[in-house]
Amino acid sequence: MSIVSIVKGDNPEVMVEKALDLLGGLNNYVEQGQKVFIKPNVCGGVPGKPGSFTNPRVLTSVMRLLRKMDAAVSVGEADSCMYTADVMLRETGVNDVAAQNGAEVANLSYGDMVKIDVPNGYVLKSFLVNRAVAEADAIISMPVMKTHMCTAVTLGMKVMFGILPERKKSRYHPKLDHIIVDVVSALTPRLTIIDGTVGMEGEGPFKGEPLELGLVIAGNNVVSTDACAAAVMGIDPSSIDHLRLASEKGLGTIDLNEIEVRGEPIEAVKRPFRQAPPERRERIISRLSKNLGYVVMHRHYEEAVNSWKKAQQKS
Repeated sequence: MSIVSIVKGDNPEVMVEKALDLLGGLNNYVEQGQKVFIKPNVCGGVPGKPGSFTNPRVLTSVMRLLRKMDAAVSVGEADSCMYTADVMLRETGVNDVAAQNGAEVANLSYGDMVKIDVPNGYVLKSFLVNRAVAEADAIISMPVMKTHMCTAVTLGMKVMFGILPERKKSRYHPKLDHIIVDVVSALTPRLTIIDGTVGMEGEGPFKGEPLELGLVIAGNNVVSTDACAAAVMGIDPSSIDHLRLASEKGLGTIDLNEIEVRGEPIEAVKRPFRQAPPERRERIISRLSKNLGYVVMHRHYEEAVNSWKKAQQKS
């Protein structure tokens, strides 16, 4: 049965440990000395804007627990349309956290690549991925909790899209939800730990507004964990295309009645998010021209960065 834990508080270290304890303990999912790859949000937001990226304190908490198990930990991200991963791994504090906890950092756009077959894929038959991901004994998905103009939410499933090594990923946008499912079906996270300390509502991932929640949501099934997180956000899981598609494929239930929720009940911490408008422009444009789709996405990002900088200057 899918199990999801929800913890509310103000100390990420305590919250993460409690969330994992409610799932039966980290050693139920990771064995002593195993290779573990952690996938946080690194390239999908505005630098310096809270709620854009996985909180370094949440990331640190997981790495410390893994270190006690002598796990060989790596963490990484691939280049995106807006950023190079090398720059953002530094700016978001991932490099520092990794150095402090003996973890390796990988730019997933470079290095040795491994071909991964997709079982009964919606779109992809196979894809290439960095060896750090392909050879991990366990993958831990660690997104920040936010809305997204292309996929409604960006949680444990959507963050896995960032392992694809291509920089101009906008070419995938016409079938983005299907491809997210393909990636997750081929490389399924062993654990999902959602950073809801500060989330983002509205026109995420760039133009949304930070939202303090004080939550950590964890689960043993990425689809069900995302479904519970969506419900906390006031969004019907069945309305999110990649969650519905994943459920139809048998990757996990999105029926809240079939998920065992431990810790805080969903209704007790529910805080409806202002949702992003259903933006399909980039998908339409990317069908017509990969390069044009890239330009449009980059312009949208630049507008968001400039808007955030102006707001900070005024404050």
